[in-house]
Amino acid sequence: MRLDPIFVLAPRPKPPSMSTRRAFVGMGIAFVTGGVIGSACGYAAGRAGQAKPVDASTTEELQPTGNADLDEVRRLAVKAPIEELMRVAETFLATVSLQYARDEVAWQGVVRIAAYVVEHPEAANRARIAKVTLQVAERAPSIRQDDYAVWIPRLKGIK
Repeated sequence: MRLDPIFVLAPRPKPPSMSTRRAFVGMGIAFVTGGVIGSACGYAAGRAGQAKPVDASTTEELQPTGNADLDEVRRLAVKAPIEELMRVAETFLATVSLQYARDEVAWQGVVRIAAYVVEHPEAANRARIAKVTLQVAERAPSIRQDDYAVWIPRLKGIK
């Protein structure tokens, strides 16, 4: 009796796939790296668009800052008619106090709003705008506090 070898063909073995733990760590590293790069780029872009200090006496010709929102806030603060500024007073006050607290030109609009609200009892939404203006004036940077010393007691009197 003769024994001949028989070869049975089997499918080729698949190469092992990446483990789920290794995939999770790799994706985590990619996510963190993207977040760091995105944060750095966002920070750099934000710093490039910040306002440069402008002398308040040079309001005749406002220089562009590279930030369209800030340019519009500055225009409203010093050049726009008071009626236009009063139409957007609450949004303007929130924007100045939260986003552009260091811009001297923008704060001039807060003084204009305070003066208008105090001097015009017929103004629409007078009590609400006076309350918001009072809050913004009280939170103003220390260098601006002297500008509001006259207006704060008068704004408190508006009901």
